[in-house]
Amino acid sequence: MSGIASIESFSGLVAFAATVESGSFAAAGRKLGLSASAAGKAVERLELRLGVRLLHRTTRSLAPTGEGEVLYQYVARILKDLQEAERELHLIQNAPRGRLKISVPTVMGRRIVLPAFNDFHALFPEILVDINLDDLIVDVVEEGYDLVLRLGELGDSGLQARRVGPHAFMTCASPAYLAQRGTPRTPADLAEHCCIHYRFPTTGRLEAWAFKGEPPARALKPSSILNDGEALASAAIGGLGIVQVPRYLVKDDVAVGRLLPVLEDYTENRGSVSLLWPPRSAEVARVRVFIDFFAERIAAQL
Repeated sequence: MSGIASIESFSGLVAFAATVESGSFAAAGRKLGLSASAAGKAVERLELRLGVRLLHRTTRSLAPTGEGEVLYQYVARILKDLQEAERELHLIQNAPRGRLKISVPTVMGRRIVLPAFNDFHALFPEILVDINLDDLIVDVVEEGYDLVLRLGELGDSGLQARRVGPHAFMTCASPAYLAQRGTPRTPADLAEHCCIHYRFPTTGRLEAWAFKGEPPARALKPSSILNDGEALASAAIGGLGIVQVPRYLVKDDVAVGRLLPVLEDYTENRGSVSLLWPPRSAEVARVRVFIDFFAERIAAQL
């Protein structure tokens, strides 16, 4: 059977099936865009490779032999499956359907992406979203991701990217804490305050605070060190100290007065929020609609 598993044999199988279905090499050739002679020779090479005669040839007609009938049943089934596969790929390419594997940072996924999934699913019910909430920097191509959401400065990854908006930060604390300890007016004043720091769970490093016009500084009196962004916000609301966190994480708390911003003239953005995907991936409909939908939703929350 190894002799049939070649490109040349496949072309012979296609010519053979077309000949059986149309009744002549000339008709098979027209169907395949070949001459009658080319179609006949393709079948002859196939017979030679298999060592059996597949067609009874007369001056008026062609008909499959017993061996040819057996082979035709298999070939017809394979060609039908290939046509179905081609049709399915065309539908996937041009209609928003199929599996979509994405990676999203944990907190942004919980706060912004997941709450929008109900609306997305209502619009595109045939897309199966396989979402990984993780702060690891995944290998998009090697691990088979269709799309990832990244925060901060982007390196030269070879991926396509769409900037959604700024990765904006806010320095803030609870009204109770500020009433007790006072409000810092400059970054240097933080030396007299309790500052709650974030530890990256992937590296174990403390996240440095950054301010305009000054190098990133680590606060001198951390009251707590946490490795979860939402816990960081909760600690600040509880009055444990000052935090510097992404704006989307605390903007609702600031809006209702649970937290108050400080050092607003000094706090700056840290790169961008971006969607990234492998080259040409956005040509697939399910990827394209996800990018358009969530770029708008995420931007509105930043």
